[in-house]
Amino acid sequence: MGYRRIILQHYGILAIGFLAAFSGNLGQTFLVGFFQPAISESFSLTSSEFGIAYSLVTLVSGCLIFFVGPMLDWWPTRRFAFCVVLGMALGILLLTLSPWAILALLGFGLIRFCGQGLFVHLGTTTAARRIVQARGSALALVTLAIPLGEAILPSGIASALHVWSWREIWWGALAVLLIVWLPTLLFYPGWPPANQTRSTRPDGRTQHRTSAATPRPLREARFWRLSLMMMSVAIVNTGIFVFQADMIDEFNATPATFAIGFALAAGGRVVGSLIAGRLVDRLGAAIMGRLYLLPLIAGLVIAVILHNAWGILAYMLLSGIVTGMQEPTVTSLLIQFWGSEHLGRLRSIFVAGMVFASGLAPATFGILLDLNIPFTGILLMMIVMVCIGFLLAWGPLTRQVRAQRKEARP
Repeated sequence: MGYRRIILQHYGILAIGFLAAFSGNLGQTFLVGFFQPAISESFSLTSSEFGIAYSLVTLVSGCLIFFVGPMLDWWPTRRFAFCVVLGMALGILLLTLSPWAILALLGFGLIRFCGQGLFVHLGTTTAARRIVQARGSALALVTLAIPLGEAILPSGIASALHVWSWREIWWGALAVLLIVWLPTLLFYPGWPPANQTRSTRPDGRTQHRTSAATPRPLREARFWRLSLMMMSVAIVNTGIFVFQADMIDEFNATPATFAIGFALAAGGRVVGSLIAGRLVDRLGAAIMGRLYLLPLIAGLVIAVILHNAWGILAYMLLSGIVTGMQEPTVTSLLIQFWGSEHLGRLRSIFVAGMVFASGLAPATFGILLDLNIPFTGILLMMIVMVCIGFLLAWGPLTRQVRAQRKEARP
């Protein structure tokens, strides 16, 4: 099924998913980073204090997603979306209106939690659950909202900062958010119903009725064998992006190299997402799981070998392709292993792991750099780590491929 036909048949669900994923850009690192100097100055925070606060709210966000994300399995999608929009609005108001740093930090945490976490979780889970026959392609279309935000929002924010204060820009973003979301929440008739129902047990506690047993992937060895593979992209990219200045110095490059690199990464992300969406639908998620990390390994190897600006650009392009491939591949893989009935729960575990990885990666890179390990040495360690994740996941993925082929036989 081609992308045009998917859009025509499922435009309502795709629009909800795309809007949710695009709204999540408000809490992504690439956007929040633009306001770091102004926020630090407003609340008299040093760079290290802001960095600690940023890591803290990121880790707390990852923990909360683990508990809040599964609610999408039994809440109506409209109610869940309303709460996420409300949480983002409250976060923006606390950050911009509070005279105290502690309340502003709470608002900042809500922005990260709703943006990086719940908005993207809402968009991808809804699309993956409702568009079954072309799930990979649907996820690819929905997640295009993220590179689109990366392409247009930074330049717009940078220009706006010359005209308005950082608070006024956030108020403008809040106004646009409400103008778009409120009519959608109030008047759009195509919101999906709850995926499960709830009943009361004899002891008075609430339980969830579902046609499938609740999966517990954290208790399964195959999940832990897949986990490093799924987290590798977040670990490597976050570490490199945060410490890009160190990489620039060692590779004799300039800051403009990464500026061009981010544009290449955004383009690569679009290409990777569209390619992975079609391949997941045709080949299956397990086969794509065995392939999608190869460009990341190639990018790291090329960067180490060239050791110059061209190596950085090659890595950025290839890492963008892998990042685009990740969402269609991993979400479809979770469904293939554990089913779609509890996709909210499954994706919550995955998103929480991604957030934790993005929170811990800067500390790991920082410690290695403080130990005077050259950036090339760190990249070699990352190559080894990705390869280990690749090898650990090979067994479960291969068994899943065999099971898929066996089911396909007449």
